[in-house]
Amino acid sequence: MAELSVWRDRWTMCIVGPDRAVVTESNIDLGPADRHTTAHRDDPGRWLIDVSGDIVPVPPLHEAGQAAEAAGFVVAVAARADSKTDQGWTQVTREMWTAPCQPVAL
Repeated sequence: MAELSVWRDRWTMCIVGPDRAVVTESNIDLGPADRHTTAHRDDPGRWLIDVSGDIVPVPPLHEAGQAAEAAGFVVAVAARADSKTDQGWTQVTREMWTAPCQPVAL
């Protein structure tokens, strides 16, 4: 599982797995959380949370995917194919997104 969140005004990501007790990669810095948007309930990835009308930071999902791959993981294919997600990512709080990950196939 990858977790993308804002900490001290910067996007950071950690990848936990394959056992939840094992942090495979932690505190991957993905840059400043300085871009914002007005959220809408029908936006991809926002089916678990209602932040309609709120100003929320724009997550660097493409960069997060690249960082996960560099760490040896990819966002799960089934999650990326799910129309409810945004490139496999789901927003769970105002400043946090998660995505299921799997090891890169050898």
